[in-house]
Amino acid sequence: MDASVWNTDDQGRPCSGAVAGGMLENHCYLFDAEALLATSHAIEELALEEANGTLLATMQEFKHFEPHRERYWQLAATLADVRVVAHGKQPPRHGHLKFLATNHKALEPFWTVLYQGIRRQAMLVCRQTNRAKAFEEKRFEGCYTFDREWIARVRHDLEQVLAGHAARLREFERLIAIDQAAKKLALEFTREHKAVDSALRKLRTSGDHYPARQFAAVVQQSLNRLKQLTDRMPDLVSGPRSRLSA
Repeated sequence: MDASVWNTDDQGRPCSGAVAGGMLENHCYLFDAEALLATSHAIEELALEEANGTLLATMQEFKHFEPHRERYWQLAATLADVRVVAHGKQPPRHGHLKFLATNHKALEPFWTVLYQGIRRQAMLVCRQTNRAKAFEEKRFEGCYTFDREWIARVRHDLEQVLAGHAARLREFERLIAIDQAAKKLALEFTREHKAVDSALRKLRTSGDHYPARQFAAVVQQSLNRLKQLTDRMPDLVSGPRSRLSA
């Protein structure tokens, strides 16, 4: 199976392939399992190259850790602190590699690889969107980033959940809401631009059959619709989203 990543629309639904057009950090995508692992490995390789700092990974269930055991042994021998968080029976501890079993529902759908080094940082944070049990059939929404401050905030959220002080990853929910609001804005801007452009063409070609006041009315309608959307922005960018599908 070839790895696949999809762009998503303002409802979080896949709408087009993402790899060919180039992917951007801090933008949400839909990853299949192979693409999720490829991105995870890229961050792990960065951590091995930097050879300093810490790495925290959440892998849903410890059975998903087994294929990556040797890589994480190497990471633990290289970095100051490496922790793997998941549900189920913990693997035997190996050197500095630490395992933390958790039954916390907030982390159950998440796959996260978070590296914080002295010079560079990187993170992949994703949430499962379907109900597949087999890892190869799972789909995940999320993003990658190199932003030091946002990585620190997500790390804080993870630590708060693990300590029992929080019930959800607020920063991830905020990212999803902002990403979908931005895509909705882009969609509406494009739609209104087309409406005004069509009215301009009529104004140029229709003569007296399309008076200027009718063109002005179209422009005003477009501005009114955009104003209604901007009035809704505070709610759109702050509301938590959850779309676990069948």
